[in-house]
Amino acid sequence: RLREKEQEIQRFEEESWKKISFNDKDFEKVLGWIEANYQSYNHLPEDYKGQDPYKDHPFGMEYVYFAATNGFLQNIDPHSSIIDRSSWARMRAEAEDSTFEGIGALLRGGGPREVVVETPLPGSPALRSGLRAGDIIRKVDTVDITNLPLSDVVQLIRGPRETIVKLEVERTTELRNLEIPITRDVIVQTAVSSRLIDASKVGDNLVGNNKIGVIKIQSFLYMENNTSGAVMEEYEKLLKEAGGRLDGLVLDLRGNPGGFLNEAVEVADLFLPPGRVVVQVRGAGEYKVEKTERSVQIQGLPIVVLIDAGSASASEIVASALMDHNAALVLGERSFGKATVQGITTQGSVVIKLTTARYYAPRGYTIQVYGVEPDIAVSDELEGTFPPRWREEDMWKHLPELKKREVDTHRKAWADSVAAAVGDNQAAEDYIKAHSNDALKTDFMLIRSLAYVRAMQTHPMQ
Repeated sequence: RLREKEQEIQRFEEESWKKISFNDKDFEKVLGWIEANYQSYNHLPEDYKGQDPYKDHPFGMEYVYFAATNGFLQNIDPHSSIIDRSSWARMRAEAEDSTFEGIGALLRGGGPREVVVETPLPGSPALRSGLRAGDIIRKVDTVDITNLPLSDVVQLIRGPRETIVKLEVERTTELRNLEIPITRDVIVQTAVSSRLIDASKVGDNLVGNNKIGVIKIQSFLYMENNTSGAVMEEYEKLLKEAGGRLDGLVLDLRGNPGGFLNEAVEVADLFLPPGRVVVQVRGAGEYKVEKTERSVQIQGLPIVVLIDAGSASASEIVASALMDHNAALVLGERSFGKATVQGITTQGSVVIKLTTARYYAPRGYTIQVYGVEPDIAVSDELEGTFPPRWREEDMWKHLPELKKREVDTHRKAWADSVAAAVGDNQAAEDYIKAHSNDALKTDFMLIRSLAYVRAMQTHPMQ
């Protein structure tokens, strides 16, 4: 119902704009007025609590032209835009292996929503100082963060190593707010990471004597290190840690916003034989089919792919390719639904992203708006629910959906047999309940997925 209401508002706004007469001369008048008057508006109010956007670059007409160009491009579709080169470089660096100085905690919310600690990172200053998953941050060093954007809250929390930041947090198990001093340190973040799960980590009830590897890909946006090479490094590391044999592998694409198309193709190449179609790219005067070239690198074991509403673009290419070629079982929530390709060009001090084509899965359908539907829905919530998520269909001016993936009855029968073998997954639910209040948040979807990896050992895809 919420989504229907949003779509109704979008349709109303689009129809309203059609009734407004606004031409290029009107646009020039607006720019002329701004140029004549902007000096009166270039100072922020004294009580502004966020990071000063004019601190390094005084406000000028270049900001107006930049914003106007972005408005024009985003009126074409929501993924076309311009970005200044320094922001583009920073975004790519943060998506790849990078370090920063802070407390090491994942946060969510901001703006009108409460800022909540999603989870402290393992071994982080936040965890060592007693910050817990679910804590609600109220103040940072006496600064009330109510209604502050999340990016501003993050800037307040980060700072030089060996300095102290004090967080006032609300915790449901405490009668009053807590003040937690945290000594900042260097936090290392990697684009591709891995972990081995065995009985010593989660107990016999969940995995028995199995050793299951997990490879997490944060994004396909790299600067120097290619993603596929990093995935192979982590896979070989897992094999060594497991004593030369893995009983299953989880490829975690949750929250992966995408990146470069060629990186998605090369990652899919690791799991598929040569000559298999990974993706088709179709645009005005453009038709390209990307196929695997190398011999398969990762095979001979059950493979599960995890997706959610944050899995978009390049991560959806990988998930749909492994699904269409029956190389993996896809679990989780419906993905974001972005099946458009953006060309990247650099002009002067800006990078221009312009939508130039659509991409199609190996079987010829597009996941635009529809997203990748998992073979089996698995919740990432404590209660096992599937709350509404922000996806492509909620974005202004998104490209319309086209042909949807047809049901593969053979694959569905196989997925149903795996689900039947798992049953109510009670061992996972018991584990989640027992660890629901841990300081380090339990990964609910990952814990629930382990039973499916084990079931695939006795119910392989035929």
